[in-house]
Amino acid sequence: MRSLRAFLLGVLATGLVAYAAAAALAVAAQAGERSLDLSLGPVVVMSVTERADTTTTTFGPGLLLLAVTGGLVNLALAALIRRRAERQVHRVD
Repeated sequence: MRSLRAFLLGVLATGLVAYAAAAALAVAAQAGERSLDLSLGPVVVMSVTERADTTTTTFGPGLLLLAVTGGLVNLALAALIRRRAERQVHRVD
């Protein structure tokens, strides 16, 4: 249960930060009247397209990929911390 909680909290925190950063970049690109494509390899994170009189902002599946990666990193760090804490309790170094 602790592992699931660590993973879900990591997904939530990383997803929130990634979405806020992508939204800030999108607002900056729209204010500068520029197009912007942000991707992780073939996976699109965010795209701002400026055409004639319209601006289109698209948030892609890359945000989900970033969130899941953050959750996995948080899970790994929580397991490492838990393992080190258990060794200290048992006085094993």
